[in-house]
Amino acid sequence: MKKYFLILLFFTIMACNSVYGDNTITMNTLNTSVSLKINNEEYKLILYDNQTAKDFLSLMPLTITMNDLNANEKYYNLSKNLTTQSSRVGSIKTGDFMLYGSNCLVLFYESFSTSYSYTKIGCIENVSGLKDSLGRGSVQITFSVNN
Repeated sequence: MKKYFLILLFFTIMACNSVYGDNTITMNTLNTSVSLKINNEEYKLILYDNQTAKDFLSLMPLTITMNDLNANEKYYNLSKNLTTQSSRVGSIKTGDFMLYGSNCLVLFYESFSTSYSYTKIGCIENVSGLKDSLGRGSVQITFSVNN
C-alpha cells in the first residue's frame, strides 16, 4: 500500500509541475543571474554553466525586440555568433531560453515536444504570467545582470 501511495504522490507532483510550468533545473548553473524586463514585468533568468551562456552574458546589458513565431516562442537574430553546443532537446518547457543555430535567441512561452536542435542557455525561474507579458507579436525585452 505504501508503495502505491509513493507512486501516486510522484505522479501528482509531476502533474503539478507540468500544470504550473515550474522550471526544475537539472543542469549546473552560473552564479550570475539575469533580469528580464518585459513591459512592466520582471523575470529572473537562470543561466546554465556553459560557454554559450557566458557568451550571452558578455552582451549585457541588452535591449532587443523579439518577434513571435508559431504562437509559442519569441526569437531574435543577433548580429554576432555565439558558441554552440546544440543537441536535440526533445521537449521544450515554458521559460526555456535557448540558441537556435549560432545567433538566434529563442524564449519559449509554451511547452511542447520538438525534433529541433538547440543550445541551452538558461530558463526563467518563475514563468507565472510570462505568456501574458510577452503578448502577441513583437515585444521589447531588456536583459541585465543582477547584482
